[in-house]
Amino acid sequence: MENVLTIAGSDSLAGGGIQADLKTFEELNVFGVSALTSVASITPTNLTLHQLPTTVIVDQLTSILTQLPIHFAKTGLLGDLATLEAVCAQLESTTTQVVVDPVLVFKEGQSQLQATYITAVKQRLLPLGYVTTPNLAEAAQLSGMTITNKTEMVEAAKRIQATGCPNVVIKGGNRLAGDVASDYLRMGSVDYWFESPKINRQTTDGAGCTFSAAITAQLAKGQALPEAVEVAKRFVHMGITHGVSISERLGSVWQGASRQWEEETK
Repeated sequence: MENVLTIAGSDSLAGGGIQADLKTFEELNVFGVSALTSVASITPTNLTLHQLPTTVIVDQLTSILTQLPIHFAKTGLLGDLATLEAVCAQLESTTTQVVVDPVLVFKEGQSQLQATYITAVKQRLLPLGYVTTPNLAEAAQLSGMTITNKTEMVEAAKRIQATGCPNVVIKGGNRLAGDVASDYLRMGSVDYWFESPKINRQTTDGAGCTFSAAITAQLAKGQALPEAVEVAKRFVHMGITHGVSISERLGSVWQGASRQWEEETK
């Protein structure tokens, strides 16, 4: 069984964050280990983030990387510039293939911090990545352009590739107009589109984390990137369809939905 590392924050609702990653790894038959960067408390109207000290994060990574062979890792919410720099320094000393989920969480009024952080993502983190998986809003920030259609998704992916990350998956999801959720992979110079009907449910907390974790797991098992993205999209689709409703405005992806569906349809 392959060992897979996630470097991410804790989600109090367990739909996303490090909990989603570990549950996804378990469902897809890889052994997940984790380095926690922060602890988030989530309500329908607010996200409170408690950042862990950088020394604690480095200690976790050192413990993992000196004891286990890690061929694939994913990064999620890093939280601040010091953590990003420390994580990059650790990963730069390995041969680990990295899936970068560039989670950008900044409060209103933190525009300068956000700009500095995005610059560091482009200069330090993305060049370490084998593939990055921004959603539409994150892709717009990383590419410096507005994205409202498929043509703009392609151009944004090209701009993100220019940072040094060879492969880019942009998650269109529900943000694009129409009835179809379109995700796009640019692998080198080759384009792939993955489409499914949109799901009218609020159980989407953790969809992005689960998606990137599923890609990581499939890559670790030797699957080619386009097939890994296809599996991840199907996995998330099932997780949203059968997700856990917490309130009228909030709900979490359920990573066990795919397994249950397979058992029920045998």
